[in-house]
Amino acid sequence: MFTLRIHKRTAVALAAALIGSLSLTGAGAGTAAAEETSVALPSTSFRDIVVDGVHDRVFVSDPTGGSIVVTDYAGAVVQQITAEEGAAGLVLSADSTKLYVALSTVGAIAEIDTVTLTETDRYPTGADTSPQSLAMAGGKLWFGYTVGSSGGIGSLDVASSAPAATLVPSGRYWYYSPALASSPADPNVLVAGEEGVSPASLAVYDTAAGGLQKRTERSFISSPSISYLNDFAVTADGQNIVIAANNPSDHQIVRLSDLSSNGYHSSWQFPNAVAVAADGTVATGAEGDFVKTYRPGSTWPAFREYAVNDLQRDGLAWAPDENRLFAITGFSYGSAPTLHVLPDAGKLDTTLSLQAPATSSRGKDLTVTGQLSAAEPFPAGTTVEVTRTDAGHPTGTPVGTLPISTPTGEFTITERPRETGDITYTATYKGDGRHMSATTRATVTITK
Repeated sequence: MFTLRIHKRTAVALAAALIGSLSLTGAGAGTAAAEETSVALPSTSFRDIVVDGVHDRVFVSDPTGGSIVVTDYAGAVVQQITAEEGAAGLVLSADSTKLYVALSTVGAIAEIDTVTLTETDRYPTGADTSPQSLAMAGGKLWFGYTVGSSGGIGSLDVASSAPAATLVPSGRYWYYSPALASSPADPNVLVAGEEGVSPASLAVYDTAAGGLQKRTERSFISSPSISYLNDFAVTADGQNIVIAANNPSDHQIVRLSDLSSNGYHSSWQFPNAVAVAADGTVATGAEGDFVKTYRPGSTWPAFREYAVNDLQRDGLAWAPDENRLFAITGFSYGSAPTLHVLPDAGKLDTTLSLQAPATSSRGKDLTVTGQLSAAEPFPAGTTVEVTRTDAGHPTGTPVGTLPISTPTGEFTITERPRETGDITYTATYKGDGRHMSATTRATVTITK
């Protein structure tokens, strides 16, 4: 039998709590991490990846095989959509009901129903054009294309009853098909970048009027000097562009307003991929380096790193829930394209600790203290569940759901044990959209 009292401990300073969580007798600390998975895909090449958060699907294009591989969030292949000739760039409609695919070898854009996973329409992009990249902006679908020995930008009014592609003057000469990106903070912004040239260049357009009105343009000769662009993405607040290029060996950040330098994310050996989550978390990757994630507005240190070897260009994509990150590797070592599911990539590590004495006397108050901590604060009302396992409850019994102290993350359990033997307390934090779950235990021996 126990007399039970549970309360929050609010008067103890955080510093004392941190010291108390270090290697004390009977103390325990833990954090939970979901397993990473890797799945070889039934494709022979890779060009683009997008994630459908409405149907929990991942779409991966295979231009050589002319297909779209569809997987679930665990990486299991759901279907392979074939007869998509030269499938290259991918983009989802705003409501995720349609997937658009640039068919680079037949001069067309395919429309695929994301429920039935079948092609429902196909739109020609013009004689001799080879569409490569896609982006949605200003209510239209934009595509970067090559024709002959040069490139350009076109648009497709997918909201029209009879969509027809139009090649749109962009106010500059493109040597190749420009890569495209749009801004989640400004639906009218379209960013175009020239890949495979030195120096690299970007152009920012306003599409509100239906055409391309240039806001700014820059070739990156110096400050920073950037060459051989591989990938780029607009940050969630629409203020910056994160760039992955062969040189320099960092992911450069430039302001969208004037393309001036605004810092960088540290990398190494050929940065080739970048993706931005809806909450602003940035994922960066390089051919010969880790995949790293950064909190919104932060450039150092990375709060997560994944050893993903042989990352492919454009090979990163976030799930809209901002927790799962998907990466594509392959080819350099003779392997097939492989999809890596990196769970909890957008969540912070959480540390949960319990401090308890090694022994306590029967019939006397026993106090067990705990602390939940992370690099960013927990929301008000955050709770920790505590159970007790003892001789009378070998499978465990609930002790209570304890709210943590908002300033310190602390909580306290006070009990008065009436029986001798070992008592094990298990504390569990279930996690939330920003923090990983965590579990920890502490055992106390009750003596006469």
